[in-house]
Amino acid sequence: MKKNQWIRDYLTFNSSEQKGIMILLIIFILLVFVNQILPEEVIMPSVNFPGLEKEVERFEAEWKRTDSTDSLNRLKKFKAGYFSNRGGRGDTSKERIQRKEPLFIIDLNSADTLELQRLRGIGPSYARRIIGYRNRLGGYTECRQLLEVFGLDTALYNHIKEHLAVRTDSVRVIDLNTVTFKELLRHPYFPYELTRSVILYRQKNKLFRSPDELKSVQGMNDSVFRKIRPYVCMGK
Repeated sequence: MKKNQWIRDYLTFNSSEQKGIMILLIIFILLVFVNQILPEEVIMPSVNFPGLEKEVERFEAEWKRTDSTDSLNRLKKFKAGYFSNRGGRGDTSKERIQRKEPLFIIDLNSADTLELQRLRGIGPSYARRIIGYRNRLGGYTECRQLLEVFGLDTALYNHIKEHLAVRTDSVRVIDLNTVTFKELLRHPYFPYELTRSVILYRQKNKLFRSPDELKSVQGMNDSVFRKIRPYVCMGK
């Protein structure tokens, strides 16, 4: 009884359960069938073109050579540009001369303050002093007289001297036979004692007959005479 009861309890199915079992069985059979038909692994056949590997190697070698050449050319261009900008070995003397600005010349006896300020290191103050000293002298007779301008040292003079020139045709000269004491005293090269000696000499000898007579004036020496000589003359 118990065995029959167990069969009825566990192995007896109603119509719905029977349909479900049949469907599962069909699915299982299909899976087994499909697994038998299809191979476990799909192997792709290898493709081998004659000479393909050699062609690839030749292409890679050509690419590397071209890339190296381009890199070398870029490096050469960079070096050329760098040294050109820095004024190094890539910059020839001919190119430097062509790029150099034209040298301008300033006449110290005709330049105004604006022209003088074109000189590097000469500002408005120096320009006014240069012209002021020019007026006191009566004109410059040589460029080195700029060293007598207050504050203008040798370093600055050497820096600007290649731009300087002097035309002496406009220099104002002093007539030693008619000049007054005050007029002569205004000149930078005639301090009080020397001016006094010149006037006394003229009074004693009536007239100066030659500029060389100044050498006989008390307080005169060769250095002072060379500075004074371009600024004096003998009037009738």
